[in-house]
Order: sequence, then C-alpha cells, then structure tokens
Amino acid sequence: MISLLTSGHIAAMILALTVVEVAALTWFHRATGRGIALSDLLPNVLAGDFLLLAWLLASARAGWPWIGAALAGALLSHATDLVRRWGP
Repeated sequence: MISLLTSGHIAAMILALTVVEVAALTWFHRATGRGIALSDLLPNVLAGDFLLLAWLLASARAGWPWIGAALAGALLSHATDLVRRWGP
C-alpha cells in the first residue's frame, strides 16, 4: 500500500477516474438537462486534478518547474471556480 502512494500510481488512477466522471456527468447533463453543466464543473475538477498531477510529478521526481506549474494550474483553476461562483 505504501508503494502505491509513494509511486504516484494512485494519483494516476484517480486522475483517470476523474476523466471518466467528467465524461459521465457531461453526458448526463446533455441527455437530461439536469445536473451540472461542464462550464460549471470543469474549474472545480481541474483544481483537484492539477493537485493530483503535482503529486504524480513529485513522486516521479520531476523538476520543480513542472511541479510548480501544476500547482499554479491548481491555483488558477480554484480562483476561476471561486470567481464564477461568487464573482461579479
């Protein structure tokens, strides 16, 4: 179990699951008109996915610019989500 966490494989699996989740939720919204629209869902999901990517990159011993870029992507996605929810 520890190797699953330290190797980053669990982060890669979760990233794959979020792709499936977004596809399923998008299909459901388009098919029924209910649920969350992709434009409302994506910033929130991307914030988490960028954090998972940073974890994956860190476990693969990637250089700090790559990890920093993933963390910056998480910050921008999170800020976008907040502005869309509470902004002007």
